[in-house]
Amino acid sequence: MACTSTSSTEATPLSTRTTSTSPTPFLTRRIALPVSLALSAIVITLSLHSQRTSTQNQIAYTSMIRQDVVENNTPQKAFISQPSPSFYLPALNSNQILGRSRNGRLRWGILGLGRIAHDFTSALLVSGCNVTAVASTSAVRAQSFAHHFSIPTHYDSYEALASDRNVDIVYIATTNQNHVMPTLLMLKHGKNVLVEKPTAVRYADAISMFEEARTKGLFLMTNHWTRFFPLIKFLRSAFLTNGAAESAYDTEDPTMKPRLKPKKHDFHLGKVLAMHGDFSFPTPLSPSDRFLNRTLGGGVTLDVGCYLIELALLAAYDHYKSISSSRSSNNHGSTTSIASIKLNPDGIDASGHGIMYNGLEFPVDVESSFALRWGGGNYGVWNGECANSNDGDSTCETISVGGKTTKTIKSTGTDLEKENKFTMISSFQASFRRPSTFEVEYVFEYGRIVIHGPGNCPNEMTIYEHEPYGPLKRETKVSYSLPPVKDILSKRYGTPNYPRAEGFAYVIDAIEKCMAEKGVPGREDAVLLIDGGCLELEENTINEQRVTVQITEDVLKDMGYF
Repeated sequence: MACTSTSSTEATPLSTRTTSTSPTPFLTRRIALPVSLALSAIVITLSLHSQRTSTQNQIAYTSMIRQDVVENNTPQKAFISQPSPSFYLPALNSNQILGRSRNGRLRWGILGLGRIAHDFTSALLVSGCNVTAVASTSAVRAQSFAHHFSIPTHYDSYEALASDRNVDIVYIATTNQNHVMPTLLMLKHGKNVLVEKPTAVRYADAISMFEEARTKGLFLMTNHWTRFFPLIKFLRSAFLTNGAAESAYDTEDPTMKPRLKPKKHDFHLGKVLAMHGDFSFPTPLSPSDRFLNRTLGGGVTLDVGCYLIELALLAAYDHYKSISSSRSSNNHGSTTSIASIKLNPDGIDASGHGIMYNGLEFPVDVESSFALRWGGGNYGVWNGECANSNDGDSTCETISVGGKTTKTIKSTGTDLEKENKFTMISSFQASFRRPSTFEVEYVFEYGRIVIHGPGNCPNEMTIYEHEPYGPLKRETKVSYSLPPVKDILSKRYGTPNYPRAEGFAYVIDAIEKCMAEKGVPGREDAVLLIDGGCLELEENTINEQRVTVQITEDVLKDMGYF
């Protein structure tokens, strides 16, 4: 039998009861408390359900976007494959060694006859250049080196090479701590100089070297060969400019049939904002080797860390150069020349350590980690405190942004600096204890570029372009052929000691061309010199070389090396 209620009041639903009958206070309390708790529970339940639904919707929406990118917006893949560019020196274009005596050719001397001198001399000779003399403090080594390369003259002292009238330019390949004195000696005797990197261990020494070259009217350059590789020139011209990365280049899929035309793509990456790199390789732990010998200028920062500094400096220099060029072409009359712009970073943070091995302490930086920051003043992190300058004015001011007031630092400096301040944060590692990819990455507003290793002598990179605040839209691989002299170099002079030693030909060709077009400074038979002769190359300006040494020294100071 069905269960029925005998009370009409109790049988009436709560929501339909009339209010004509007043319940007792006790009954009101009994009813109100459960109703209140029930309503609160309903509200909380609905709120939690709403939050879960919102989260689920966001996850579903994100998944939908990702699925759409995977299924419908697969990034395009493109390829740029370029042959080695045309060289000034005929031997590099024909892949044949020409006669060593040729009118107008430089007469090269080699000072310091170690591993890298072997590779550079090999590149000189396969490029068709004229090497007339070599010098070492060891008579045996000088004679052996000259015999190996069939060089007519060898000396057992640097002074004898400096006095040789048949030498126009000297390549100095001594150990790091011994670059200064040989360079000054050659310059004082009227010789142009190409000195191996680093220019010098200390910044003050580098300044004295460049000042001597300026006084004598001679060519002095550090062998920063990375700057002369075609891939780096492509990087600089296409991307490392103000608002960079807006250029068009023909790209071609290597699997594409020959009859099909390559596609043309525009790169839009925006400004470079960050940079990363790791140049590391394991080296034997021997105190006699220059890598770990402080007396010989050892340490990983001086050896390969300077490459990373140099690559970061490219971005700063090209940023300001593009602004200066743009103003000049638009007749805006820039008040600051690129030569006077402060290229140094606004902040440096470095650390490093040596190593104990078999009871021996190696007091050089075997591991190095450092960060460089460009951007300060209006673009720097600021604690919000104002101070008074010497003339009594406050160093900051209050401005209104979106109806809200805030404090900002007053602008100072030249218009070129304050209106177009270069801002980039870079982080680098270098080590003698472990391997690495030797890759470098530039990060832009809308993408990134990875220079594939070895990054100090590169011929390949990948460009990753993203939609603004969106997914990857295109991946472009770029590659350049190296000078076509590797086989003949190895066959005639032996296997090189360093990777891609044929890349020295890029530096050699640039110097030979400049000297032929503008004249050889200091040469006795020089009749006409254009602007004093060849004193500087645009790929590697004196200002950039000086700043590279200064930053390297500051990094070493910050980690306690000095």
